[in-house]
Amino acid sequence: MKTVLKSGPNDRAGHIRRIDGMYVRTIIAILLFTGVALAQGSLPPPKDGTTIYVVKPGDSLWRISGRFFGNPLFWPRLWEINPNIDNPNKIYPGDVISLKPEQPVLPVVKVEPKAHKVTFDDIEPPPPVFYYSRGGSEGFISSGQWEHMGTILTSEPPKILLGTGDIVYTNIGTKNGASTGDRYTIFRTSKPITHPISGNRVGYKVAVLGELEIIEVLGKRKSTAVITEAYQEIMRGARVRPEEAFVKEVVMKKGVQRVDGFIVDNKNNVELLGSGDVVYLDVGKRNSVVPGNVFSIYTSPRKSWDPDAGKNVVIPGVLVGKIVVLEVGDTTSTGVIIESSRQIQKGNIVSLDI
Repeated sequence: MKTVLKSGPNDRAGHIRRIDGMYVRTIIAILLFTGVALAQGSLPPPKDGTTIYVVKPGDSLWRISGRFFGNPLFWPRLWEINPNIDNPNKIYPGDVISLKPEQPVLPVVKVEPKAHKVTFDDIEPPPPVFYYSRGGSEGFISSGQWEHMGTILTSEPPKILLGTGDIVYTNIGTKNGASTGDRYTIFRTSKPITHPISGNRVGYKVAVLGELEIIEVLGKRKSTAVITEAYQEIMRGARVRPEEAFVKEVVMKKGVQRVDGFIVDNKNNVELLGSGDVVYLDVGKRNSVVPGNVFSIYTSPRKSWDPDAGKNVVIPGVLVGKIVVLEVGDTTSTGVIIESSRQIQKGNIVSLDI
């Protein structure tokens, strides 16, 4: 008697599960084998020729390998050529990853240095610059009365002597084209200056006292202003005119021709002068003098009796200092004494350095 075994639905399902399980394991084995083979092989050239990649948020070695090498299973090889990555599961935005296992070796060119001699004999040093920190306060000699635009009438509160920060009233207004924020120079003009040698009139000494700025224009001939800078004591009645661009620094330079002159006056009306004092000379643009020119100062020649010759002989003047020119007018110049070996005075001779 022959026994026939019949399989039911449950037996068929189990059989299918066994087949599916074997299939999945086979696929996994193939993938693992492929992954190991890829990981152990060499990396293909990255796409687009990219050699360096900066990690962005959401990146992983798996994704980077898939993007640049066409297969994410290259990630172990990518990790291997980037020893700076400690944990392949932890890369961070901003990390720099190399996509090529070997960097190109640049050829080394050996260059033998050539000995050459360097000399500075023919190189002219830059000209020295003279900085005058009191620029604007030195004043000058004007050939005529310096034209003014207005006058300081009074102050608020009323004062005799005025200084920086004081509020003043002026007779400058809309008639003069004044507006808020306009700046003016405050000055005083002295009596005519005479030449210490010839006795001729040289001009008028202008003392620059300070600067002011219009706060409010009150009418045709009225405004309020603030004194922004006071170089000397300022009094009611001081004259004002549009602000002048006074020299703050000059580049010292030699003259182009010989020029001789005299110190005809000084800013502070003193008899004896030294380094730092402001002086006025009787030479200017007509003599080709420019700001930055340097003049040597000499004492005046003097006579001395020679008993053997039975007559007076002339003793030449000696060098006693240097002046650098700050401002130049047509026939006069303003300068400051930068060197002095002895006392200097009005009437001393000056000669342009060339």
